[in-house]
Amino acid sequence: GGHMPTNSEVNPTNLERRDLLKGLAVILGAAISPACQRAAQVPSAQRMAGIARWSLEQRAIAHRCADLIMPATDTPSALAVGVGEFMDYVASVWLQQSELEELLAGLDGLQEEAQRQYTKNFVDLSEMEQVQLLTQMETASSVLNASSQEELRSKVFARLKELTVVGYYSSEVGAKQERV
Repeated sequence: GGHMPTNSEVNPTNLERRDLLKGLAVILGAAISPACQRAAQVPSAQRMAGIARWSLEQRAIAHRCADLIMPATDTPSALAVGVGEFMDYVASVWLQQSELEELLAGLDGLQEEAQRQYTKNFVDLSEMEQVQLLTQMETASSVLNASSQEELRSKVFARLKELTVVGYYSSEVGAKQERV
């Protein structure tokens, strides 16, 4: 096999953050929300979370979901690169009240499903069980005549995925910029 030229001379820090967000929108298959766009454009060192607007339980569920959505492979997991902090920051600073309420309702829904199906808290489930609940959440609105409850669950899954992916890549870019 021929040796592929490496791209090490292409410096990813020169990518405008805006181009990065456009690329991520393609990965996510959805436009990135204003809250995540604005948060991602703040350099990571300047991202200061405000007073928490969610409970410790809700926060723990959101953080766990980040690692389920982007687990450690040959790259570090979402939480390892600071996605948890990004989630805290967006939730406390950038989400509109209605967006926040929707997210919290979805996280509470995951907890309720965990209790209902496994009689355990979401964070105490095995990874397989957690993934199963997240998958149900993701596909909730694809059922015939989906209820508003099911629509909400799919929207919240999309929001968690967005927070994870945008947080992941903006943190990596941030980390590279800080090392320069």
